Amino acid sequence: MKKINYGSFVCEVSVDPDYMLLKHGLCDYERDTIAYAVERFFTRCRKAGKACTEESMQIRVAKGKAKRKRAFMYLAPAILMELPEGWVRVWGEVNAAGVEINKIEILREHPCFAEYAA
Repeated sequence: MKKINYGSFVCEVSVDPDYMLLKHGLCDYERDTIAYAVERFFTRCRKAGKACTEESMQIRVAKGKAKRKRAFMYLAPAILMELPEGWVRVWGEVNAAGVEINKIEILREHPCFAEYAA
C-alpha cells in the first residue's frame, strides 16, 4: 500500500491480494512485482494521482448515494510502469480510503489494433 499526496489531500493506493492478472505475451514478472509497478505508477503519475485523490475526497465528504465507490479503467503504455510488452490495462475502484486495484491486464499491443492483428 502506497500513499498519493496531492496538495493537502492524501489517499492510499492498494492492490487487492487476490487481484486478477491477465498476460497476453511474454511477461515473466511475478505477481507482486507487477502489483508494485502499478502502485508506483499511481503515486508517480500526476494526472492519475490527482484524479483519484480528488474523487476519493469527494466520496469522503458526500452524503447518501454519492458515498458509493466508483469504478475506473486506465490504459497506459507499459513503459510508464517499467513493465515489458506494450500496454497495461488496470481496473479498480475509488473509495473513501483511496484506490483499490482489482484487475491488471498486460497487452502486447493497443486494444484498438488487436482486432486487426488476428
